[in-house]
Amino acid sequence: MKIKNILTLSLLVLLFASCADRLEVSDPDSLSPESVLDEVGGFESVLLSAYNRLINFGNGYGQNAFVAPAIMADQLDFFNRTGRYETQYVNAVRAHMGRWGRYIGINDANIIISKIDRLREDPTADADLIDLYKGEALFIRALHYHDLAKVYGYEPGQEVNGFNLTVPLRLTATDGVSDAFNVSARATNTELYQQIESDLQAAIGLLPDVHPSGPYRAGAAAAHGLLARVYLYWGRWADAAAQAEMALTKTPASLVETKAGYYDSWSAIPHPESVFEIEIRSTDWSTVDGANNSLNSLSNNIYSGGQFILVASTTLVDVMQSEPGDFRDTIFRQVDGIPDGTRLLDKWRGEKGDFLENIPFMRVSELYLIAAEGYARSGNEGQAQEMLNILRTARGLSETSATGAALTDLILKERQVELALEGHRWYDLKRLGMGIPKSPAANVPDLSYSDFRLLAPLSESDLTLNEMLVQNPGY
Repeated sequence: MKIKNILTLSLLVLLFASCADRLEVSDPDSLSPESVLDEVGGFESVLLSAYNRLINFGNGYGQNAFVAPAIMADQLDFFNRTGRYETQYVNAVRAHMGRWGRYIGINDANIIISKIDRLREDPTADADLIDLYKGEALFIRALHYHDLAKVYGYEPGQEVNGFNLTVPLRLTATDGVSDAFNVSARATNTELYQQIESDLQAAIGLLPDVHPSGPYRAGAAAAHGLLARVYLYWGRWADAAAQAEMALTKTPASLVETKAGYYDSWSAIPHPESVFEIEIRSTDWSTVDGANNSLNSLSNNIYSGGQFILVASTTLVDVMQSEPGDFRDTIFRQVDGIPDGTRLLDKWRGEKGDFLENIPFMRVSELYLIAAEGYARSGNEGQAQEMLNILRTARGLSETSATGAALTDLILKERQVELALEGHRWYDLKRLGMGIPKSPAANVPDLSYSDFRLLAPLSESDLTLNEMLVQNPGY
C-alpha cells in the first residue's frame, strides 16, 4: 500500500510541477489541481506537459521509440560496442521496448478530456480554444495507447493461440491517491483499438486542419494520419487508404522531389514533409543528455563526444541499393572505419546544435505508403500504384506496374527504406503476422511470428501492484 501511495503521489507531483513550470505564478508550490484548472490557461499548461512527455529517451520519442524497432529487427548493426542495445540486438528474453511509463502522459490527456468542458459554463470562455485543447488531448491519448498496443499485444486478427489482451484502459483522470487504487484488467486488442478510433474521430471533429503552431502540435491532418496508421495495423485497408488521403488533403506539407532537396530535408526545421513533428528545445535536455542519449549521438558522427554506435545494416543497405537512382542513397554514407557493406544512416543530424534535433513523428511519405498499401490490400491496385508511384518518382525511381504479391512486397520494401530508423520496421512485420528477420551480423536465428518474444513482458512490479494484470505468454 505504501508503494502505491508513493507512486501515485510521485505522478501527481510530476504533473503539477510541470504545469507550474509553464505558468507565471509567484509561488508555484502553492498550486493545487483546482487552481491550475480553473481557467483555460491552466489546461494549456497540462497540455504542454502532455506534449513534453513525448520527449523521453527511454519510453518516448527521444531515442528508444526509433532505435529499438530497427535494431530488434534487421535495420541496424553496431559500429562501436558500448553495451547499449546489445540485448535487444539478439532479442534476449525480456529485452524489449518498455512503454508502461506512457500512462503519465495519458493521465495528462485524461485531465483535459474529462474536465475542460466545465469551462463552457463560463460565457466569457473561448469555446474554440476549449475545442482545440480537448482535440489535442484526444490525439495524444490515442497516440500513447496505440504505442502501448503495438508493444504489449497482438493486432486484431493476428493473435497467437487466441491471446488478445493489450493494456488497461484508463479514461479518467488520476487526481489523488485514492484514484490510483482504481486498477483494471487488460483490455482486449479490439476494445483498445475501438477506443483509439473513437478518440481520433472525436479529435478530428474538434481540431482545425492545421494547428496554429504548425506541425509541432496536432491538427486534423495529423489526427487523420494517425487514424490511417491505426487502421493499417487493424487490417482495415480501405479505411486506412481513405484516412491517409484525407490527411494528404489537409496538410500543407508535401514531398520533396529532388536529390538535393531530400538530403537537405533532414537538416530543415521543421522537416518539410512533417505532418506532426515533436519539437525538442534546448530547455528540454542538456548537452550531456544529447551526447549520451540523442538519436544524433547514437547514429551519427557529426559532433565530437557523441556515442556513434549504430550504423545501417548490410540488409538495409542492400535493399536500398537494389534499384539504381534512388535519392535516398545520399543519406547512407560510407565513412572511414565503417565496415564494407554498412553505412552511416545520416537522418539524425542534431540540426539545432549540440546534438539537439526535432523528431518527425509522421511525414507525408508515410501517408502515401499507407494509402498505397490500403488500396493494394483492398483490391484497388490502380490507386495503389498511383500512390506508390508518386513517392517513387519523388525519390528518383521509375514508376511501377506491379500487381498482386509483387505490389504489396514492393510497398513493404519502400517502407523499409523510406522509414528506416523512424520506428516502423519491427511493427510492420508484426502487424502482418510475419516473422522477424535478423541482420546477419547479429548471428542469431530469425524470430518466428509465434515466438513469445514478439510481445514485451509486463514488469514484475506492475504485476504486483495490480493483481488484475495477466502476464504475456512465455514470461
